[in-house]
Amino acid sequence: MKSAPGGPRAADNAQVPPELRLDLPSYQGPMDLLLDLIREHEVDIFDIPIALITAEYLRYLDQLQALDLTVGGEWLEMAATLVYIKSRTLLPPDPEEDDDELGPDPREELVRRLIEYQVFKWAAEQLDDRPQLERDFFLAAPKAREEREQVGPPKLREADISDLVDALRRVIEKQREEPTWAYEITREKLTLRGMVLEISSILRDEPRISFESLFSEGRLTRHRVVTTFLALLEMTKLRMIKLFQSRLGGPDTLIIERAVIDIVEVSQTLEFYDSTP
Repeated sequence: MKSAPGGPRAADNAQVPPELRLDLPSYQGPMDLLLDLIREHEVDIFDIPIALITAEYLRYLDQLQALDLTVGGEWLEMAATLVYIKSRTLLPPDPEEDDDELGPDPREELVRRLIEYQVFKWAAEQLDDRPQLERDFFLAAPKAREEREQVGPPKLREADISDLVDALRRVIEKQREEPTWAYEITREKLTLRGMVLEISSILRDEPRISFESLFSEGRLTRHRVVTTFLALLEMTKLRMIKLFQSRLGGPDTLIIERAVIDIVEVSQTLEFYDSTP
């Protein structure tokens, strides 16, 4: 039996007969559980069946309580949020209220939080892997590091994954200010491979672009933001692009620069996952 979040096991697993053992997956928090439920039922994160997900979530909490496991406050808070959203979706609309007065889909805020959590969790895992990937390399001498920082456009410094995450956060914050992000009439069919090819094509004509320029007006969707973020991570890992952070006094800007190699040719020969994030 795996230990569940919020407290220790109720009894020593070795003293429980195998037929009576209940194996519960362990989650880092309620967001982990929700994302697992969404993957398990193969539903669209932008159109969550709130009644189904709420029932599964509450069933998991019941299993924890049946094992006398302490349930943390964040788990109960999410349960209350799900029940509230479910009640909102089940209530019939007031015929006297206009569509504008009804407000946005009550699931919208939950979807936004799930997407942010998913992306930042991925970024955290990438950051955690960096020391392991570099364990076979020696750190460059100070002079060598200074010379390396001079590579690229002037007044720019080499960016790392944390700068990419910051740029993504700025785009997501812009999302909150633009109500057009709430709904997508026609959802784009985006894949990781397709996004790499799209960015490669842009960089073939313009060797240096800003991160924000990838999200032109009318193409600013959550699905595009997440797919673009993952594509840039993959391209950086494969040294297809270089990332720089602006040192200018204005707003921070993440610059994407084409690498020396022919990234269009490379992206067409490499095999990428065709599944969406």
